[in-house]
Amino acid sequence: MGRSNPFFQGISYRLAKVGVILAFVIGFAMSSVQLYLDFQSQESQLDQLIAQVVEVAAPPATRAVHTLDDDLSAEVVNGMLAYDFIFDVAILDELGNILAQGQKARQKMPADWLTQHFIQGSKSYSARLILPGYDEIGNPSAVFLGAAAGNVSQSGPVAAAQGASPQSTWAKSGVITFKVDLNTVLGTFYQRSTLVILSGMLRNVLLVLLLFVAFFYLLANPLIQMAREFREIRLDRPGAKRITVPHPERMDELALLARSSNQMLDAIEETFSKRLEVEKALRDSEESIRLIINELPAMVGVRHTDGCIEFANQNMAEFFGHTTDTIPGTNVLNFGLGAGHSINRYRVLEGQPNFKNEVAGEFEGYSRDAQGDLRYLQGHMKPIVMQGETFVLMVANDITARKEAEEKMEHMAYHDALTNLPNRVHLVERLEHEILRARRHHYCGAVLFIDLDHFKNINDSLGHPVGDQVLKQVAARLRNAVRKEDLVARLSGDEFVVVLTVLGDDLDSAGLKAGEIADHIRKQISEPYPYHDIKLHVSCSVGIVVYSDSENSVHELLRFADTAMYQVKAQGRNAIEFFNLGMADKVSHQLKLESELHKALDECQFELYFQPKIELSSGHIMGAEALLRWNHPERGLVSPGEFIPVLEGSGLMIDVGQWVIEEGCRTLQQLDQMGGWQAGMQLSLNVSSRQFRGQHFVDTVTRILEEYPIPANSLDLEITESVIIQSIEDTIATMSTLSSMGISFSLDDFGTGYSSISYLKRLPVSTLKIDYSFIRDIVEDRNDRVLAETIVTMGQLLDLSVVAEGVEEKSQLDILAAFGCDYYQGFYFSKPVPLAQFHALLEVRQPVALEV
Repeated sequence: MGRSNPFFQGISYRLAKVGVILAFVIGFAMSSVQLYLDFQSQESQLDQLIAQVVEVAAPPATRAVHTLDDDLSAEVVNGMLAYDFIFDVAILDELGNILAQGQKARQKMPADWLTQHFIQGSKSYSARLILPGYDEIGNPSAVFLGAAAGNVSQSGPVAAAQGASPQSTWAKSGVITFKVDLNTVLGTFYQRSTLVILSGMLRNVLLVLLLFVAFFYLLANPLIQMAREFREIRLDRPGAKRITVPHPERMDELALLARSSNQMLDAIEETFSKRLEVEKALRDSEESIRLIINELPAMVGVRHTDGCIEFANQNMAEFFGHTTDTIPGTNVLNFGLGAGHSINRYRVLEGQPNFKNEVAGEFEGYSRDAQGDLRYLQGHMKPIVMQGETFVLMVANDITARKEAEEKMEHMAYHDALTNLPNRVHLVERLEHEILRARRHHYCGAVLFIDLDHFKNINDSLGHPVGDQVLKQVAARLRNAVRKEDLVARLSGDEFVVVLTVLGDDLDSAGLKAGEIADHIRKQISEPYPYHDIKLHVSCSVGIVVYSDSENSVHELLRFADTAMYQVKAQGRNAIEFFNLGMADKVSHQLKLESELHKALDECQFELYFQPKIELSSGHIMGAEALLRWNHPERGLVSPGEFIPVLEGSGLMIDVGQWVIEEGCRTLQQLDQMGGWQAGMQLSLNVSSRQFRGQHFVDTVTRILEEYPIPANSLDLEITESVIIQSIEDTIATMSTLSSMGISFSLDDFGTGYSSISYLKRLPVSTLKIDYSFIRDIVEDRNDRVLAETIVTMGQLLDLSVVAEGVEEKSQLDILAAFGCDYYQGFYFSKPVPLAQFHALLEVRQPVALEV
């Protein structure tokens, strides 16, 4: 369709059109009113004219009726037909007989159709002719009966008169009837009306034309000019052109519109300028942000929900072998991001993780870079809405190095650094899992506790590097000796644990299989280990505990297997042993004893007993050895052989050993104050290996001596050979420090350990104590006598005092005196006694043999 004529769209045309319609409507309404009033006036004039006609024709018509004069009646009829608007006349007597009647042809008028449409074409009138003597005053008269409008035929009214009853209608009078042609009567009315209508239309047309011209020049034309100027305004430069103000002096609506338009253009120009500035600032900011994002070490990208990348920073683009310009439009599926080797953790709305329904969360996994290498990526994703479209923001970091370090740290946390076997932590977790699985599926498994025999000799003689190589070979042999589903772990040092899974449904068959595997392991470990030109031999002790669906915990199983292994150690090593109920009772007893020992230390149930040390040459008491005793509140005195091993196996030995030194110094201080302690006398206190190796041992002894001042050179500490051979340099340093504080040292149980005699030259030891095992059979056994004599002679040559322990008979004492032994102690003189009895012995100061 073509464009419509703009003239017919203009305001002036529409106003003119509205004006024409309004003018015609108003003119028509006014003309209609005027015509109606004129029509009413015309009807009134017609009625007056008819009345005049009847008044003229009534007297002769009355006489004609009275005299029945036909000629006079005809004359009256012709006289009435002389009127141009009367076309039918009839005179009837009182009986309804027609005396005279006349008609003439009706004239054709242009407005007949209008008369026929709005009113009928003719109108009938009748007048009653009163006969003489019938009126009230006796004069002949006519009574006008009125008119009946209608388009009636010629014979209509006459026939009506003839059909009337003469007795009722015309008894006293006659009637004259006639018809009036309304077209003739209204001819002048129609002429005037036509003139009125045409003049009104002409007036309205002239008015509309004048309004159109006025509207066009006063309103439409200025608006057209303003619209043209608006079209000429450039959108990029809205303030370069202004709207012309028509007649600025008038301050009319058009001027206000033009001024407002100019103000609006000024505001638009200002806004446009500010927008340009904002857009420039946004472009600068966008460029800065893009630069910052490109410089970020992380990979940043924006993609569509279908996986196609919309934007990626330089780091992400380079990672996948693209540039920031070429990577848009590429699908992340092509990179394997979130697919293939990836390990994804997505939070999704429904279904499995994919690129269409993922909404937010973390993703983590492997992805291939441009070189095809697998790199571990970790990142986040979040939906964002830009320009009405949903995108997914991705931020990722290449944490491959950190992941490898974490995996290595995790491996180190669960594996032994030397053998790469699972460590204790891994063992406990795996064994817990196996126990639960055995309960669920009702099968049996076994735990093997393996300890290498005399492995310490390899470390001491050949060094720890050689020992480490042996441990690695032992680990390899253990792995080869069991199935893949079994677990081999290293606890510490030369201790290993093997967990055998799914050995059978009953304990007997499971125990048999476990024994066969354990013996196979023992034989494999016992095979020689080549080292340079020699072969090293290592055996092992294996403790076995079989588990099923019982309620034993991991630590209980390990303790049971450990107990069985120590049973092998006690029986000679290089064997296997199953854990039994007797061992369980022993373990339970040890646990109960350990708990009671904790309570004993807290409740001060320990006390010191003192066994005098006698000088052989004089028989005088030259000191004593303080021995720890436990006075149980229910059991009384508990044998040291029962509780001392438990103390040494637990962590209580350090605390109890500290109490022994404190109590010994306090006793020395007390004896000195009572006068029973003489110069040259010494109190010997036993120090365990763990206590001596303690980090704060020297500080603890120093604090005790400061708290309890004792006589000079009155304290002697007894240590075993096992203390000496462990880190000899540290041992010498500790002993030298304490020696400078006036403390002497005795080497206890001399001859039963593995120490080298050359250590005696370097150690600040003042006394050698011959173990009671050499004294017990010294009378009958020649070898014991030779060993005892050798020790005494060696002490004399090294200028060391020698004390013999466990002297119970005079024959033993005589032999020791012959060898030249310096001191002895034992039941021959006195058993260990409480402090009060020992103080009584000090007061006597004479060798008195007490009853054993």
